[in-house]
Amino acid sequence: MDIKKPQTLNKRKSIDNTTDPYLISEAVIGMAVCRKCHAVFMNKRWTLNEALYEKKMDEKSTRKVVCPACRKVKDKFPGGVVRIKGEFLAEHKSEIMNLIKNEEQRAKGFNPLERIMSISNIKSGIEIMTTNEKLAQRIGKRLQKTYQGRVYYKWSDDTKLLRAEWER
Repeated sequence: MDIKKPQTLNKRKSIDNTTDPYLISEAVIGMAVCRKCHAVFMNKRWTLNEALYEKKMDEKSTRKVVCPACRKVKDKFPGGVVRIKGEFLAEHKSEIMNLIKNEEQRAKGFNPLERIMSISNIKSGIEIMTTNEKLAQRIGKRLQKTYQGRVYYKWSDDTKLLRAEWER
């Protein structure tokens, strides 16, 4: 009789440091704080905790760096692009923007490196750049769940980039 081992789920699904060049350099540091957003790197994980940041910032042994998310924003290197278009957007723009901001806050609770880089008005609607593909996917799913409509996803083969498009 062949018994299969149960698969363990990765608790940090949204972090894939094997292919993200921005995450590799922090893996060897041990302890660091981000000068820009005040995120703290401890136990191989980034967290947003202002009290911990203040405490660690005063310690001389703590390295002061720029976190991967802040570097992606500076380099304009998105992991996700969400385009929102359609007549429904024009009628409910403020509601949709609140939903997107709330989804970003929810995502930051799981992984502080998930951020919205920019929100731009484009000819056909709105374009949102995110630091990783998971947040773009979450925004697309949340829009579809809340307002129905259609969402399309396209993952690139060579780079870790997700393009999502929602329309109603």
